[in-house]
Amino acid sequence: MNEMQQLSLTPDGTPEQAQAMGLHYEIMAAAQAAANSLLDLGRKLKQMRDTGGYKRLGFETFADYTEQAVGIRQRQAYNYISVVENVPARLVEENAAAGVTKLALLAKLGPADQQEVAGQDLANITVAELKKLVEERNGLSEQLSMIQDTARPAAEAESYEVDMEALRAQALEQARAEVKEQHAQAMRKALQEQGEKLAADRKAAEAHAAEQAKKEAERKARKQVAQAKAEAAQAAEKKLAEEREAARRDQEEKDRAALEAARQEAEAARTQAEEIARKLQLAASEESIRFALLFEQLQGAAGAMMDLVDDLTAAGRAEESDKLRTALTGALQALAEQVAV
Repeated sequence: MNEMQQLSLTPDGTPEQAQAMGLHYEIMAAAQAAANSLLDLGRKLKQMRDTGGYKRLGFETFADYTEQAVGIRQRQAYNYISVVENVPARLVEENAAAGVTKLALLAKLGPADQQEVAGQDLANITVAELKKLVEERNGLSEQLSMIQDTARPAAEAESYEVDMEALRAQALEQARAEVKEQHAQAMRKALQEQGEKLAADRKAAEAHAAEQAKKEAERKARKQVAQAKAEAAQAAEKKLAEEREAARRDQEEKDRAALEAARQEAEAARTQAEEIARKLQLAASEESIRFALLFEQLQGAAGAMMDLVDDLTAAGRAEESDKLRTALTGALQALAEQVAV
């Protein structure tokens, strides 16, 4: 697998670079989530198979359960289980993008071969190429095992001879093993450092995503508050306009009613004035009608004053009643004198 390039944002980076870095963090987090999902599915399928839980759900075989209830073929389900059982979780996380089929092929190799084959970038190797590579590795292991098994009796029979060539080959093989182990240790260390860096990047991505989500939530909240205020103001303005319109219509109705009442009252007063003028044998002119109205008002006022005097007398306030009666009499006499002049 190609060494992953470490990305970091410089202090003087552009906003576009910051946006691209945020997207990178999100991609790394999504890749980690995919690996976790693959491992989680494999573990749970293994548990269902090992415990026979599918039988308690009404399925006779594990294949029936996976194909009818889960929607995947039995072979695919066993691929997930094989990956969980035979491939280290770290390799699964690093190569989750390659897919479960390639990881299941990788599970057929020994630990050392898994590390070496996985280092060839599984994502860019076809399934056919990977299958051939696995077969070659497994075939080579079988041949080495057969050679060792057949060579052991001969070595024991001729142990008294010093085979310098065999010693050199053994030393060379030991050196190769040591170099391979050193390479494996270096690879494990690099992978561990890469995992730690990935975890740190994932944590930073999660923090960045959380901050962005918080800002987006605050922005939406502000927008909703502003919208609610605008809608409330619009509703209040609409209600006020409706109330004003209702008040205007009500006032217009009242004004029309008052105008009609005044018109009817004036009409009645005019009719009554005309009747009074007729009784007084006055000419039917505007002045005569006005005189008749004033005469009726005078009679009404005099009648009201006499009623007041009578009320005072009935209330036992005779002295006050006499004074008012005398005042009324004097006023009427004065008015008669003015008319006579």
